[in-house]
Amino acid sequence: MPSAEHESAVALAKLDPGLVAWLLTNIFNIKVPDYHHARTHATDVRVLVPRTYHADSMLLFCDPGDQPLLTVVLEIQRGWDSSKRRMWKLYVAQLEAELDVDAALLVYCPDLRIARRYRDLFEFDGLCLSLRPMIFTPSDVPLVVDAELARANPALTVLSAICHGYDAQVEATFPAVMAALRSLSPKTAILYYDVVLAGLPTAARTRWEAFMTTDVGYEYRSELLRELAAQHEEAGAARGEARGEARAVLTVLEGRKVTVPAEVRERILACTDPEQLHSWLIRAITATSIDDVVTD
Repeated sequence: MPSAEHESAVALAKLDPGLVAWLLTNIFNIKVPDYHHARTHATDVRVLVPRTYHADSMLLFCDPGDQPLLTVVLEIQRGWDSSKRRMWKLYVAQLEAELDVDAALLVYCPDLRIARRYRDLFEFDGLCLSLRPMIFTPSDVPLVVDAELARANPALTVLSAICHGYDAQVEATFPAVMAALRSLSPKTAILYYDVVLAGLPTAARTRWEAFMTTDVGYEYRSELLRELAAQHEEAGAARGEARGEARAVLTVLEGRKVTVPAEVRERILACTDPEQLHSWLIRAITATSIDDVVTD
């Protein structure tokens, strides 16, 4: 299972890919192309041998026509794994071969000792296929305490708080984090708020919650929590509606005596797309086999 810190770093990259561009530029002096936007990319890397490798995150920095200019593989590495010396090459080679653009490998190591071992691992990196991983640690991420910088770069501000979660000065980041949250729309702010809660260690999270209650004020904190509860309630209602539609599809198929394989049943029940479910339901009314309903 991924750690909370692991999930937080990946979540921040997805919320604001500009954070990845900032890390490449400011920590490793990598010139990121003048991109129009960035989008996520499938993290499964497939090879001819029937095995799939799964990266933590992959981003594409694109031009206005959605053509990739630069690809980035983001890995969160908490422990030592010597096989990464070749596996990471596979991620990068796959992206470069698929998209015909340069790919960067950005690796976050919370442990300085582990980071040093990975850097040493790539000092001599094979005879032909070399890899230059950009490995950074919490000490490479600046302590963001300036409110103006926080409003301009909320993702970096939250990452800063998480990276310095075990430092005595972590509380110095809290006003900046609050400024960052206030600069966002309510729906986006709650996503960042979740990342803060998930990414901070227990002691720092307790101090953050105390700050939110005593310094920021109960009213704003309650507003965030109400928004979170509303989102969860809305998501739950949507899931319930989708579940009912899925069961309707299966009921119609049962009435028409159409055999439904177990894997297809699970696929129907797991679907949360209302349009897809409605399409399956319409097809089920006249179906004589499962292929008439669900097609790949």
